[in-house]
Amino acid sequence: MSGERTGCGLDQTPRESHLGRYGHVPKDRERSDRRYDPTVRWTRKVGAIAAVLACAVTLGTPGSLADGDPASDVLFADDVYLPYPPPTKTVGQALRNATASAYKNGYRLKVAVIASEADMGAIPSLFGKPTEYSRFLGVELSTYYVGPLLIVMPAGYGIYDGGRSTAAEQAVLSHLSVDASSKDSLVASATKAAQRLVSARALRSKDIVPPYIYTQPLTATPGKLIRLLYRVADDSHRSHETIRVENAAGKTLKVVKTPTHDSFWNRLRGAKWTLPASAVLPGLQYCIVATDAARNASKPFCDKIAIAH
Repeated sequence: MSGERTGCGLDQTPRESHLGRYGHVPKDRERSDRRYDPTVRWTRKVGAIAAVLACAVTLGTPGSLADGDPASDVLFADDVYLPYPPPTKTVGQALRNATASAYKNGYRLKVAVIASEADMGAIPSLFGKPTEYSRFLGVELSTYYVGPLLIVMPAGYGIYDGGRSTAAEQAVLSHLSVDASSKDSLVASATKAAQRLVSARALRSKDIVPPYIYTQPLTATPGKLIRLLYRVADDSHRSHETIRVENAAGKTLKVVKTPTHDSFWNRLRGAKWTLPASAVLPGLQYCIVATDAARNASKPFCDKIAIAH
């Protein structure tokens, strides 16, 4: 993504016209390769997203997103999209808790609550059509998430899972109704649906998307300890990493294997390493492969290690 960070904003191109209430991230419209190349897509997004969303927490949530559909921007980094203006805090948190319980039980779930056309951004024509919108949004998210996606509108529920069968989810939702008498009631309907989907074990969806890795260039001083820093995100929220430090000839100097841990892009992680005096030649790099609970492995993601003099 172009532009330098300036305080709590970005120097924006015309396409990046507004940060929005959660921080707008222009979406990569190239959807031809669902297996993706993280060295292209993830690098473009995660650094700017980290700064923008951190600022959104600090500055509040003014206005709506400027282009596209807001839910696809939010659900890149979150599991819940709430309508704007938001519901009461306790109601919104209840939905987040219900969605989190899906992951605690080994499932995956993202939920978008669409209260009005204002939540549809540039596609108001799909308001009132939860099934159609679930497909649209599912394709928008497919580079980063292929799993159960629940849409809740006053008109009803929509469910999509990357084009795979949603018969189990539909069987649960067919017995539920949406209460759209207020925004809080609409969100509460989403909470109830998420809880029922979890309790019915209807979210049995194969995880096919590997984790994303984001590294940054580092500088090491011979004989001193450094941290090999990185961020990792996975749509199951669980991963472990293998980190290799290599010299210019490709020889492995150090291998670090992490235990399985929570994987959220906004959590900076690191492995400790001391640069030996014998490895001061230029061309050092560290490479990371992340593997999720379903054994989906990322491509190696590498970055340079400069030597301080």
